[in-house]
Amino acid sequence: MASAQERSQTLPEMPDWAPWLQAGLTALLAVLFVVMVGKMRQQSSHIRGLQDRVQGLENSRALERTSGLEQQLRTTVERLQVVERSNAHLQALSSDNKRLSDQLREFRSTGTKPSPDDDLPPLLPPVKP
Repeated sequence: MASAQERSQTLPEMPDWAPWLQAGLTALLAVLFVVMVGKMRQQSSHIRGLQDRVQGLENSRALERTSGLEQQLRTTVERLQVVERSNAHLQALSSDNKRLSDQLREFRSTGTKPSPDDDLPPLLPPVKP
């Protein structure tokens, strides 16, 4: 094994500016590292902002869809209520018609004619359920 003194004799000696070059390159790498970290933070912040905007747009679209569906539901409920009211009115008319038909049949079976005082409306045709 060669001693440290022998090794130093076999290796060429570094010039005086070499340590400055090493220090400069080290400083350059440190500056590049700091710049890269800064850029990464800036990009991360920008990406977070874009994600927030995308989330806001998705929420807005979801709200619009929900509002549209709620409006459709309201319209459907209103139509159903109209149908239910019409059905109730139709049932009432049907029962009135049946009652009047029964009264007319009763008058015919007794052989009496209804008097004008009875104030019966004209007979309606039967309503199909």
